[in-house]
Amino acid sequence: MRRWEAGRVLAALASVSGAAVAVASGCGAIDGYDCDEYLECDVINADGSSNGGCEGTCVDATFGSFVQKPLLVWMGPGPTSPPCDAALRKARPDDAPQLVTFDVFYAEPEPHPGCDPCACTAPACALPAGLAVTSGYMCDEGPGEMVTPFEAPAGWDGSCVAPGAVPPPAFGSFALAPVTERPCEVVATPVPRDGELPGDAKVALVCEDAIGTTPCPNGNEQCVVAEAELTAGWRRCILSEVDGDYIECPSFEDITGPRFSEKFVFWKVADDDRECTPCACTETAPSQCEAVVSTFEDAACGDLVASAVIGTATGSPADRVCYDAQPETALGSMSAVWQVNAPGSCAPSGGVLDGDLRVEGRRTLCCLPEGT
Repeated sequence: MRRWEAGRVLAALASVSGAAVAVASGCGAIDGYDCDEYLECDVINADGSSNGGCEGTCVDATFGSFVQKPLLVWMGPGPTSPPCDAALRKARPDDAPQLVTFDVFYAEPEPHPGCDPCACTAPACALPAGLAVTSGYMCDEGPGEMVTPFEAPAGWDGSCVAPGAVPPPAFGSFALAPVTERPCEVVATPVPRDGELPGDAKVALVCEDAIGTTPCPNGNEQCVVAEAELTAGWRRCILSEVDGDYIECPSFEDITGPRFSEKFVFWKVADDDRECTPCACTETAPSQCEAVVSTFEDAACGDLVASAVIGTATGSPADRVCYDAQPETALGSMSAVWQVNAPGSCAPSGGVLDGDLRVEGRRTLCCLPEGT
């Protein structure tokens, strides 16, 4: 029977059984108390011993440098932290002692796994994607002229290709774009972790229960919630009042009941702004690329129409090479060979761990073993 229910029960019995119960309970005595008051009733354990007014478990309260009250603690990922009232399997009446938040502490972030090394793709010389064929001369693509794409396959290596046949009426001229110096690029790799303390970092939610003020028969003991009343995941613990790595859980030999022997360390502040610097690629030597592109009337690169030497782009209009076709000439295939294929080089940078981890206000939690 709960203490805050005792008064209601005895009052109900008095109304049913009359004066005999009233006298036994003190009701009606000259110096008696009001039957509407809640009565203090001893809690009797299964072995016949008394807990006094404690409906939970009486534990030794000689805590030394610890907060002088037992606390309820939940440990887990911060985003899933429950409210204090979730600690109890059954909700208490509104007029009963309730649980309130005492404090929140943070686990020290895990050691940083380090940064993946930065790497760069190799630079390369790339052939143009194909020809721009027009029915006009001097590569005129103005109104009235027919433009026919003559495109090479992706990643063209210069071997003979026949994208299609362009008949004489549509083949007046063709333009060649310059070869391409494909620069080196950062090889994308996942960053192990960076930024603030991760959202799933472990926290310790510490809740205070007014039931801890209930007296136990032994004056050195305090009353804590019984484990059977706790929701899974909650612990009964004591909390150190001071910083320091020297704090140990109480281990007094004269303690006969449950001991707060399981140790956990948390921090009042845990700021983590460590991150990996971004990777970059810097050219250390330029590429040199030059190719000869040839066009043919047939589809097997046999009847030559024209050949052109093309280099890398300089930003000048002259980079685009234009050739006029002979009258009544068709276009059926093309090929290319490298005259200069000398990709440059580059060097990676970045991938360095930067920032700091700061933890302050070390606190030690000592908890009763589960099952006690």
